[in-house]
Amino acid sequence: MEVQVKRSLVVPPPQCDAEEVPFTVFDLCDAEEVPFTVFDLVAPTYHVTVLFAFSPPNPTIDSLLDALSITLPHFPILTARIEHEHEGRRRHPCFVTGKGGAGALVMEAKVTSSLSDHLPLVPSPELAGLHPLIGSPTEHVLMLQINRFTCGGLVIAASSHHQAADGFSMNIFFNAWTDIIRRDGAPTEIGRPVPYGPGALSPRHPPRCEFEHRGKEFLPRSDGATVARSHEAIDAAVCVVVDPSEINNMMLHYTNEFVAELKRRAQDKYTTFETVTTHVWKKITAARGLAADARTSVNVAVSGRGRLGGTGAVPKEGFLGNLILSASSKATVREVMAGTLADAAAILRTGIRAVDRQYFQSFIDFGALHDDDSEPLEKVAAEYDELGMLSPNIDSDSWLHLELHKLDLGCGGQLAGILPGKIPQDGAVVVMPSLKKDGGVDVFVALWEKHAKEFASIAYTMD
Repeated sequence: MEVQVKRSLVVPPPQCDAEEVPFTVFDLCDAEEVPFTVFDLVAPTYHVTVLFAFSPPNPTIDSLLDALSITLPHFPILTARIEHEHEGRRRHPCFVTGKGGAGALVMEAKVTSSLSDHLPLVPSPELAGLHPLIGSPTEHVLMLQINRFTCGGLVIAASSHHQAADGFSMNIFFNAWTDIIRRDGAPTEIGRPVPYGPGALSPRHPPRCEFEHRGKEFLPRSDGATVARSHEAIDAAVCVVVDPSEINNMMLHYTNEFVAELKRRAQDKYTTFETVTTHVWKKITAARGLAADARTSVNVAVSGRGRLGGTGAVPKEGFLGNLILSASSKATVREVMAGTLADAAAILRTGIRAVDRQYFQSFIDFGALHDDDSEPLEKVAAEYDELGMLSPNIDSDSWLHLELHKLDLGCGGQLAGILPGKIPQDGAVVVMPSLKKDGGVDVFVALWEKHAKEFASIAYTMD
């Protein structure tokens, strides 16, 4: 695949002297420091890249850029700049919005082949040219690369910093952008910026913490207390680091019939996400060949939007940023492999349900209670956060309830593929709706290449 970058430009933050900026965002034009929320502090510190393929015909590049310029003022965080230091001194991290922001980087590229030559969209090294370099130092929260193929097909690659927005927030942005594209620049229903920042979260009065968040999400104070990070159950055999290039990315497709059979074997008690994630957990664990007494876990990103609905803790009209906490379900390899699919699914569900409404409210209150601390909160590092470190765990995200698969640019083209960018993290899993005519789900999996070969040979087998 030959990709030629024709130009790059920056869509600036809202400017007060720009007539096209709605009056509703004038208060965002001046530089403003927006502190991280307590959820931003525990979010991953890297960019997340997603590729969207659209078959022809498609809008012109000017139409896409005009719509983007209209959309971004409603999402100030996406044109902000992240600041961790001030005059060389460490500080509480914040987003600098308005005139102090970095703007959104946009790259326009030409691909000298037909989109159909590269469908279905599956993980491949050749796709790296379709998106901005992952891991490159950048001041931009949002980077987009718009790739036009000779047939008129498009691949839009979006790379967004996770501390600025989670998947639900980016889903709001993508749908708002495509809505304006289809309306040919006509006003959208979003009449003002989507609420964001600590001021949009409401702690209880008085704030109270029913759970201990220091030691779990955050490090204890630097007063000699020990960090609650346990390694005694980690199998030393897997505590090794490999070159990130040895982490294979693959895409599985499970048909509706396959998923229905999995659910039947799980006694029809669990959701599609729970059932499929449990199946993948069992198969990855088998492929890794871990000792029976080794510990393994599923770490699931749980959204607080549903948990906090009706509490007044978050805005009714939506929230831009992070509202995600990690739920960890732990077991021995023996427990995962010897039990039925339903047994393992029960372990998964128990962990997910433990991060409930009360836990999210406690976490928001914890952030409020420590908002003015002179010592910044430091998140607890994951056990296997080093790049290329092999893990006995999996980290599973659900895109099943996002509306990414419904994106439509108008003009008659169809969404033909969705794919996460290259992930060099062993055990990363993403479950998403399939775009195939028969429905079902697609499952993105990142595994060490030696384990990936074994996993691929058993991924479609039933227990």
